[in-house]
Amino acid sequence: MGRINDRGHDGGNIWRWQTIEKYVRKNGWTKGAELGVWLGETFKHLVKTCHHLHLIGVDLYEAQPGYDGPEQWTRGENGHSWDHEAYYQDLVRFCQGYPGRAEIIKDYTTEAAKEVADESLDFVFIDADHSYNGVMRDVQAWAPKVRKGGMIIGHDIHFPTVKEAVVELYGEDGYIVEDDFLWLVEKT
Repeated sequence: MGRINDRGHDGGNIWRWQTIEKYVRKNGWTKGAELGVWLGETFKHLVKTCHHLHLIGVDLYEAQPGYDGPEQWTRGENGHSWDHEAYYQDLVRFCQGYPGRAEIIKDYTTEAAKEVADESLDFVFIDADHSYNGVMRDVQAWAPKVRKGGMIIGHDIHFPTVKEAVVELYGEDGYIVEDDFLWLVEKT
């Protein structure tokens, strides 16, 4: 546990949404949340393929030029257009096609957590703010929302800031790593 391999998402490897789908199906999960939806690849895949899943997506959908983390979500950054309003409207339209199963919240992740009851989720997928403080805030705000036996799942364990936060929270051997740089912790 806690070991990082080189299994990314190139060359035919498994994508994060496929791994999360596997856990949803295996465990019969019916309620989850994704933090940091962006284009909605994971969100849409899970809603389309896991027919009993109600999924909450949370994303601010705004550039954050004053932010001191590894991303600022500004136009052109990392070769992306970061057209936040278009991304958000696309997800709103998608959710309308899945009433009662797909919900998007446009807000800071820590604020959106206040709208979700404790121990009401089977899992949370954390892929928003990749800074050390951002990961810490998201885990601290959202782990209480996950029921015992559910999972706290995150992305990009290969980012030093993400790994530092995860190790501090769960220890070197307190998490597992799956394809596409996912990290997973079962809530006890």
